[in-house]
Amino acid sequence: MSKEIFPFCRVGNIPYEATEEQLKDIFSEVGPVVSFRLVYDRETGKPKGYGFCEYQDQETALSAMRNLNGREFSGRALRVDNAASEKNKEELKSLGTGAPVIESPYGETISPEDAPESISKAVASLPPEQMFELMKQMKLCVQNSPQEARNMLLQNPQLAYALLQAQVVMRIVDPEIALKILHRQTNIPTLIAGNPQPVHGAGPGSGSNVSMNQQNPQAPQAQSL
Repeated sequence: MSKEIFPFCRVGNIPYEATEEQLKDIFSEVGPVVSFRLVYDRETGKPKGYGFCEYQDQETALSAMRNLNGREFSGRALRVDNAASEKNKEELKSLGTGAPVIESPYGETISPEDAPESISKAVASLPPEQMFELMKQMKLCVQNSPQEARNMLLQNPQLAYALLQAQVVMRIVDPEIALKILHRQTNIPTLIAGNPQPVHGAGPGSGSNVSMNQQNPQAPQAQSL
């Protein structure tokens, strides 16, 4: 059973004289607007200067956050944010707008033993141009902030595994060498406080049989990181 998505965005810094129809016209530039609800003060009946825009799907709501944030309207720059906080959800309910269950942007939760295969599939599904751009950004991070990059990879081994898998797909690293890197025994200081024992293994799913021979013949050539 698939989870419902959250096709809402919160809009702030709205001019007090603005109407819901005017705002609906602006936000329909990125896609069809289901509704736009301004929030009013219960005691005075005056608008509070913010509201919620509902779209047909989450992708359109995310597009509005990217493309309409900072949009000028009546001398004000609109602030378009994610409406997924608990406070915003409660406010949406009070407005009579049913807030559906939020789908995690990170996807479904998986067990640790299934992580290597899931990461491999996710990396292999990336377009070559996007994969190349991700590798490029990671290379810049390593060059500009080596210690920060090291800490990030130590604290997020799934990212390190994904980068290694990407290099295999892009034919930067030989699959056999990648397997040797994954299964070699190395002493890495544990990141868990209070546990003096070192953690053995270099990547997620260490010791498991992980397929590393997925190839993408259309992947662009790149220099090794």
